[in-house]
Amino acid sequence: MANDVPNIDLALKPILQFPDVWQNLTYIAGYFKIILALIVITSVSNEFSYGTARQNIIDGISRREWLFSKIGLAKVLALYSTLLVIVIGFILGYSQGVQVDTATIFPRMDYVLAYFIELIVYFIYALFLALLLKRTGLSIILLLVYDFILEPILSWSVPDSISNFLPMSTIDNLNTFPFSKYLGNPIEAIVSLEQLVWAVGYGIAFIVFSYLILKSKDL
Repeated sequence: MANDVPNIDLALKPILQFPDVWQNLTYIAGYFKIILALIVITSVSNEFSYGTARQNIIDGISRREWLFSKIGLAKVLALYSTLLVIVIGFILGYSQGVQVDTATIFPRMDYVLAYFIELIVYFIYALFLALLLKRTGLSIILLLVYDFILEPILSWSVPDSISNFLPMSTIDNLNTFPFSKYLGNPIEAIVSLEQLVWAVGYGIAFIVFSYLILKSKDL
């Protein structure tokens, strides 16, 4: 029965120490991005519901300027969330009672950048859904249904070489599950450049589609 006990590497046990804290913390924080995405959806949908978007266009703001103002909202939310993660990461890292130097702080901070990009792309995706449907409730339902039902079903029905590059999988795979390393299993120690490029590509695509929707529809 002893062979059934996982081989835990005690040297890797403190998950809140530098540099592990960056990958672990950003992975956990990634689960909360959907809450902020609801702010983006609500902000955009309300502008259509109350006619604010139409009035802004009448007052002289171009559709492109209006769109980029909403993308600006996405960037601000992503920036503040990332800064909060950085602050929490430093607090947790310094509170562990171990010697800290630059050699232990900065490795794996690439996951903080990946987290920032993850948020921006996800919020732009939420913006796209809000522009597509113009209704808060419907946009939120589609966001949840695609994230938790449709794409997982699609992922199961296609090879990994395809499923890993579906939109939500690409975003989520910027930081893969990090905690298995404490059971002695290998993990990605750096952010995948390929996943990063794909995520940025999806972000650009959602911006383009959003602009085409905004340009073609009557406000």
